[in-house]
Amino acid sequence: MRTIKSLILPKILPALLALFALAACSDKKSPAGAQAGRGIQHEFVAIDEGRDTLFYINERNPSKNWLVKTELPKARDLQLIGGGRLLVGYDNGYAEYNLADGTQLKKYDALSGVTSVRRQPDGSTIVTGVDLRGGKGVSVVVLDATDRIRTTTVYPGNYVRLMRQTAQGTYLMACGNEIREASTDGRYLKTYPVEGFKNMWKAMRLPDNRIIASAGYGAFMAELDADGNVLRKWGGKGQVPDNVNPHFAATFQLLPNGHTVLANWQGHGSNHGKSGVQLLEFDKDGKIVWQWSKADMISSLQGVLVLDGLDTSRLHDERNGVMEPL
Repeated sequence: MRTIKSLILPKILPALLALFALAACSDKKSPAGAQAGRGIQHEFVAIDEGRDTLFYINERNPSKNWLVKTELPKARDLQLIGGGRLLVGYDNGYAEYNLADGTQLKKYDALSGVTSVRRQPDGSTIVTGVDLRGGKGVSVVVLDATDRIRTTTVYPGNYVRLMRQTAQGTYLMACGNEIREASTDGRYLKTYPVEGFKNMWKAMRLPDNRIIASAGYGAFMAELDADGNVLRKWGGKGQVPDNVNPHFAATFQLLPNGHTVLANWQGHGSNHGKSGVQLLEFDKDGKIVWQWSKADMISSLQGVLVLDGLDTSRLHDERNGVMEPL
């Protein structure tokens, strides 16, 4: 494994210095004219799709921060999988990283077209994508604990982003302008089209059957009832200050207090650091209470995983809404 210095230091020295010196502070871009949520501090990991980096920020103890170049094309999904490890899904499969220092510990790269990965309690991995293993459609491949293919299930369609499991044993798939709920045997059980969704990114179900979803290029968050009716939208243009620049509502996480943390992706390429506020925390009323964005260090954040209070020695999932151990 190449070291961080030999791998990325010559290329992004200014960003790395900024990470360790200033990572505990957000850019002075307040949603209300003054630093928002100054009392809130988080521990999190994030994917910078624009610069192909993965980094860890501890706002309470910045000396623990790290940043690595991933060299993982189309890295999209994140999961805390236990043993102090982070699972990162990308186009060819997945990689595992040491949360303590960002060292890559494992890489599986036998596929193409992967958009989402979920580790299971038995050590298997559910991989979702399009046209995996030569199939034509939205594909779900189950790898056993040794990465041998156990099953492949193909659903109609040509687009999917993140997949999340539900407490009912089904899949919620983000498919373009709608959420699709699927059984594990290749059938769609229900679809939830939402006006304004465009290349939507993620959906998950709460215990009371409400669904929370991020709208992709629709650039807002939405809450649906059990029948798919929109109960509310937040985080979109006209609902947040202009400097937030809602561009693409990507990965989000529901916190135990009912707040949501969202990655506000700003576009492909390496020069979007000054465009918008890229990590946002909304309270239950849709008000921004925390934000993080570092223009000289990042370009375009697509994935975020808040680690506050989580036991990194255990596998976590969000099939019940909040992140919790399985």
